[in-house]
Amino acid sequence: MLQPTASTAPPPLRLQTLGQVGVWRGEMLLQWPARSAEELLWYLHAHPLGASRATMLSDLWAQEDTPAAANRFRVSLHRLRKTLGRTDAVTEQQGRYLLHPQVWAASDLAQMHRDLKEAHAAPDPQEQAAALRRVIAGSEGDYLPHIRGDWVEEARQGHRAALLRARLALSALCCAQRECAAAVDLLMQAVQNDPLIGEDHHQRLMGCLTQTQGRFRAVEHYRRYRLYLRDEIGDTPMPDTVQLAERIKTGERPCVFAELAFHAALGLTEQSSEVE
Repeated sequence: MLQPTASTAPPPLRLQTLGQVGVWRGEMLLQWPARSAEELLWYLHAHPLGASRATMLSDLWAQEDTPAAANRFRVSLHRLRKTLGRTDAVTEQQGRYLLHPQVWAASDLAQMHRDLKEAHAAPDPQEQAAALRRVIAGSEGDYLPHIRGDWVEEARQGHRAALLRARLALSALCCAQRECAAAVDLLMQAVQNDPLIGEDHHQRLMGCLTQTQGRFRAVEHYRRYRLYLRDEIGDTPMPDTVQLAERIKTGERPCVFAELAFHAALGLTEQSSEVE
């Protein structure tokens, strides 16, 4: 007598949006029957609160909400749902279309924000640092790098800002633990990605560099930062930054106090945990 076989659930979806982009079901990379269906998926992923049909038609395909354009949208939506294998992959609420929460949660960006929340909630600095390291390790590559458009650039800037705050928060935790080399690496990555993140971070980097690579390396960073301000925005460093550079030139080795760095990490992590 044959025994009935238990039904097995389909493999889970996995959405990769950072660096390498694609959708997997288990180990299988899904193939899109039309580019418009894939574009619609990524647009909705970048707008977790949803968007109206008219807005999507304008942003994605520069079309007005005419009957012909509305038909194109319906076909693309049908193909998206069919490719993902979920009729509820996209829902409509009061005229706004949005991804099902489970579909959005299956993405690497959603995991990044879960790690950021965990870093904020963790009572122990070591747990905070571990969560922030997962954020940074899992965020290699830009958000949806193959797509161009104002709508994706806004979401991309939000991802970059969250990653930047994660690096700053982790660098502050490293300072608190006297992990100077790691703190320097993180600060260098932060200021290279955004030289205008705040002059206090450049000051902290100058102090850290005196501890790890010597005063000449710290003064070199100051000079390059000063030239950047002059050439790019026509400005000069703040007086206390100039004074710090002069102190370093005379041989002082200023260091950020662990307690101040720790409190800075808490504040930065709290900002990073906000998800639109």
